[in-house]
Amino acid sequence: MNHLSTASSAAVSSLLAWTPFLQPAPAVDRWWWFLLVPLSLGVALSYKATRVRDLRTLPRDAVVLAAQIVGGMIGLALALFLLVQVLLPLLPAE
Repeated sequence: MNHLSTASSAAVSSLLAWTPFLQPAPAVDRWWWFLLVPLSLGVALSYKATRVRDLRTLPRDAVVLAAQIVGGMIGLALALFLLVQVLLPLLPAE
């Protein structure tokens, strides 16, 4: 019976112990915001697939909705940035 070395068994156990909703994915921590585009496209496509009357307009409608979702997220990010970095420092400390 083959035994794994200590380093490889630790790597396997840490891989098996990864919980996706509690820990960030490995090597995605810096670039997670790029995942916003495929996520919004998937949500828009699945939503529009149930709402559109003619399937020929589905790709265009899904791309428009995905662009609106991404634009909304960018707008919310800018608004929160301005709130935290500009407006909150102007408030009195007490």
